[in-house]
Amino acid sequence: MTPLSRCGGISYVAMNNLLFSLLYAACLTLCVGAVEALQYSWPEPPPEPEPQSVEEIIAVPPRPEGVRKVHGEGDEGYRYTEPGCREHDGQYRDICFHQLARQRATTDLPGGLAACQLVEERDSRQECTADVAELYAPTDKLASLEVCPTIPRKKWRDQCVFGIALALSTIESRWAFETCSDAGKWRDFCRHDVNGEIAVVNVDLALEHCAAETGDLLTRKSCWHGIGKYISRVDPSAAFDACTKVPSGPDDLYVENCYHGVGWGASEAAGAAFASDCARAGEKKDSCLLGIAYNLRRFDVDAGMGICGMVVRSDLKTQCEAFVLDGTIQ
Repeated sequence: MTPLSRCGGISYVAMNNLLFSLLYAACLTLCVGAVEALQYSWPEPPPEPEPQSVEEIIAVPPRPEGVRKVHGEGDEGYRYTEPGCREHDGQYRDICFHQLARQRATTDLPGGLAACQLVEERDSRQECTADVAELYAPTDKLASLEVCPTIPRKKWRDQCVFGIALALSTIESRWAFETCSDAGKWRDFCRHDVNGEIAVVNVDLALEHCAAETGDLLTRKSCWHGIGKYISRVDPSAAFDACTKVPSGPDDLYVENCYHGVGWGASEAAGAAFASDCARAGEKKDSCLLGIAYNLRRFDVDAGMGICGMVVRSDLKTQCEAFVLDGTIQ
């Protein structure tokens, strides 16, 4: 190849390379510009959805007063399964296994306890164990009681006994009330709630229990309070009648606490409107009003203060206002 032809070839290749570079640069500029324009016109991404609450994932039964009235069949007949629970993670998984344990517990104590062992969070696992023992108690109370000492934390170990006593309160009433003596830190609460449940089905036995109570004054007056409170939840008229059978006690505290319980229990359904019924308590009307106010304080302080304004006795009015406003017990 001559030098001249070689130079011509080089020029031709160089020209082709230059045209390709210019074309590539133009295309690149056009593409980048188009992408930038599209990005500019894209709408803002939607916000992340709010995390669902536990209750939205797995229905959790309510926790009424007392230990708990656990539901062995699950909410609305929903059936939990071990494979289904394993599909969840973390807290949702624990709650699912807890519900599976409740579901099994009424007829299968070992199966319920086995489900509790699959709950990873330690405190929830111990609560689950207490729930299973409570649910199985009507089937075999002694087998259920044997579960309680296996629970490491005293709170749940004592509550296990409390729950078993409550489960048997209307089945084996005397045994249930006596069992509260082993409920440790929940003993007084247990005797209050268990005897209240007993009062609904056997008021004479409940009165007998309170009359035999040998604890301190707070324990003794609380026993009479439970009678008024629990009966009034189902039959306020019967509760007023029951309070007429309660002894006065020191400074009338026994009978006053019974009427206080009537006001509390009835107002759970009737609210502040039950205030007019407190006249049935006669000279103890103010104690009944205090019961209403104390209950209303849990969700409506203003309504509670309104009831306190109806109290005539100055010492009880002061107690009512102090408790409703800031929970102070005088």
